Amino acid sequence: MKDLTKGSPIRLILLFALPILLGSVFQQAYSFTDTIIIGQQLGKDSIAAVGSTASVVSLMFNIINGMVTGFAIIVARNFGAGDHNEMRRTIARMMTFAGAAAAVIIVAIMLFVTPLLTLLDTPATIFEEAKTYLLIVAGGLVVTLIYNLEAGILRAVGDSVIPLVILVISAVLNIVLDLLFVCVFKWGVSGAAFATVLAQFISAVVCFIYLMKRRPFLKIRGADFVFTKETTNELLSAGLGMALMYSIVDIGSIVLQNGINGMGEDIIAAHTAARKIIGLMFMPFSAISATMVTYCSQNLGAGKYLRIKRGIRDGMLIAFGWSTVAMGLIYLCGGFLVWLILPEAEAHITDTALEYLRVNVLFFYPLAVLLGVRASLQGLGRSLVPIIASGIELVWKVLTVFIMIPWLGYFGVILSEPIIWTICGILIGIIAILTLRSFPQKDMDGPI
Repeated sequence: MKDLTKGSPIRLILLFALPILLGSVFQQAYSFTDTIIIGQQLGKDSIAAVGSTASVVSLMFNIINGMVTGFAIIVARNFGAGDHNEMRRTIARMMTFAGAAAAVIIVAIMLFVTPLLTLLDTPATIFEEAKTYLLIVAGGLVVTLIYNLEAGILRAVGDSVIPLVILVISAVLNIVLDLLFVCVFKWGVSGAAFATVLAQFISAVVCFIYLMKRRPFLKIRGADFVFTKETTNELLSAGLGMALMYSIVDIGSIVLQNGINGMGEDIIAAHTAARKIIGLMFMPFSAISATMVTYCSQNLGAGKYLRIKRGIRDGMLIAFGWSTVAMGLIYLCGGFLVWLILPEAEAHITDTALEYLRVNVLFFYPLAVLLGVRASLQGLGRSLVPIIASGIELVWKVLTVFIMIPWLGYFGVILSEPIIWTICGILIGIIAILTLRSFPQKDMDGPI
């Protein structure tokens, strides 16, 4: 458990972010292995069935993840202030509100799964498989919620190592159960879905036992379920704000993907390969962003205003350093990375993917500002600004489909995100400067 209000900010940020980054790597590794198992054992139709639900599953999970992340901001602030009683009350409230949200999502999916898949234009040949997979994963959403709550609470109090350990356990279990249910029991895509839910359930149980045994100060009682108008508004503002931000980004990506799908199989293949590689490049940014939320929340609670400024500066230095490394990797090894995904692709497909990568990576510096400073503002309780920035991103992706693509073709897609990263990065940067200037120009007590 790390108290992020004391010690060297840059060192703490690096040490806290590293387990989160490793966790992302394991998630990517599991996702890749899961795809191989389904593809080799069940064939392309089953891959298509699972893939056809990806946007819905991602949206569903990100609503829960965003909400829990937002709630954890308040927990981190309570921890930074040393108020363990209010921290337990906050945890009790977040369990209540997150549980209610999960129930609404599960019921909605159960009731509207058929019209939803119809709206997504799911082919008739894979419709029933897709429906089965989505229903099982949705039914297991409560398990996902419990694990994310536990992991979010641990990160809020400065523990990013145990969530990593449990995530590794979950990833390994998932692969083993996939092999058992899909290859041995022959349960098809249902087996893949059950494997995911069961692995997360076991992980949630392990995490719960750890919390009870090693973090007794987090144990809540019936008396902690106290709700006031002020605390409810504060918690819902943070949680729903993050959930909305995550959802807007997902919806924008779905809209943009629909525009890309009309360009033909070669463009889709090139774009998919490039996005896989860019997704890997994004992982350090995501780890730094998650760290900055906790860092800023804890230090705000402790009244460490100068330390917040120094931490944001150090976080940006780390992100800019990674941007430079990523640029070198793409320009030196981009062709090889594309070949790993598309070893038999024609030259024009590889060139298209490589063009996407080389243009996008040049704009990683404004992206670093956008992601890192946006996360910092969330940690400081300024949730409205990130939502507005995400809304701008959604509007721009819609405009890309209706203006940029007809005008520039796929090059319009290539330019789309760099343009919005730059615009939103400048906007977020200006607002962050104004926000930090409004803070007291000294810490409440002690050195930074």
